[in-house]
Amino acid sequence: MVEIINQIFSLDLKLKKENNDSVKRYVDRIYHEFEAMGYKVVNPNGQVYRNEMTDLEASIIGDLSATSTITKVLKPIVYQIDNEHTKLIQKGIVIVE
Repeated sequence: MVEIINQIFSLDLKLKKENNDSVKRYVDRIYHEFEAMGYKVVNPNGQVYRNEMTDLEASIIGDLSATSTITKVLKPIVYQIDNEHTKLIQKGIVIVE
């Protein structure tokens, strides 16, 4: 399932880059179905990066500062939620500048 989530995430990024909003509704519906199946997909793009973020693997460009932000997400953070338990099933892979 994680590989399918990664493929949909990549497709979503490509469609956003090309400003293709005509299929956005369908991609949003797929994300909704993932949530209904107990998966939470998190795109941390634009967030300030901190070393304490254990759910990310980061490649850092330049010097790390208090305002270093996540500028590109190669893979999203994926959690699986069962009842009241949340389990990290994929760390996000990001670029920080």
